[in-house]
Amino acid sequence: MLQLQKLTSLPRFADVRNALYDIGDEFAVATYHAMHVVYLFTKSDIMTTLIPNTAFGIVAAGDFHPGRMLQRLAWVWVHCLQFCVSNQSIDVTEDKKNHPWRPILCGLISYPAARYLRWMLLVMSLSLSASWGVLTPSFTLSLATIAYNEFGLSKKWFTRNALNAIGYTSFCVGATNTAHANIHRHRSADASSSLSIHLVNALIIMTTIQAQDFKDVEGDAAIGRETLPILYPRSSRIVTAGLIPMWSVLVTRLWTMDTVLSVSTVLVGCAAGLSFVVGPRTKASDERSYKLYNVWLCFLHVAPFAPI
Repeated sequence: MLQLQKLTSLPRFADVRNALYDIGDEFAVATYHAMHVVYLFTKSDIMTTLIPNTAFGIVAAGDFHPGRMLQRLAWVWVHCLQFCVSNQSIDVTEDKKNHPWRPILCGLISYPAARYLRWMLLVMSLSLSASWGVLTPSFTLSLATIAYNEFGLSKKWFTRNALNAIGYTSFCVGATNTAHANIHRHRSADASSSLSIHLVNALIIMTTIQAQDFKDVEGDAAIGRETLPILYPRSSRIVTAGLIPMWSVLVTRLWTMDTVLSVSTVLVGCAAGLSFVVGPRTKASDERSYKLYNVWLCFLHVAPFAPI
């Protein structure tokens, strides 16, 4: 179980916790503590995983009912949390350099409790998915998570990129088809079931996801990961900078898009690509480049389903 532990490094959290202690509500303290822990586990992935994949599922299904949008958000978040807890409880060496604010390092949750939570989330993810009719993408995503983290396949760049592609595609498929039986699907939702859309998305992730690794070179090197930015520091930047605009142009040709969206997609892709090679290369600049890369992915998500 999650255990309350004293905090000194996060004053805002401590202030809220102490205020709750003052009013004698231990249940409220425990609830707030748990919410804070799970938030910190997924904090880095809100803009990069939670929002883009939920948005894809909503747009692909063509279903904007508030309750079902929340259902899709919940499905993506539970699986994102499963991955994050698994990843962060394997080896904290990387986080000491790249993400020192994460909950295990901050003492918000013990290592044994994090490992227990990790496997509980696996059961929760599969059970929830079975009840919502999306067990296959959940099972695929869970296997990819185990291979990536517990089996250590994230340490080699090829298997790392391939598993990212499998995981990302599973997120998209699951988010699209959650609550499938309850929705009235239109033209764009029919398109979402097409293998070609998910195959193109997987290829895009497979060939460009090293964009996330430039900002984490120091921590990745500390645990012996062989990412493309570590193995090929200069050429990987140049290739990534070229592939992102290339995919932007290809997507505008593959899917029927209006002129405004086509031009916007290409411009954002060019900006994202150039951001990896233009200007000083620092951790902060690489973090900004990765955020821009995720904005670009959102444009690609919309492309197959945008009205003509």
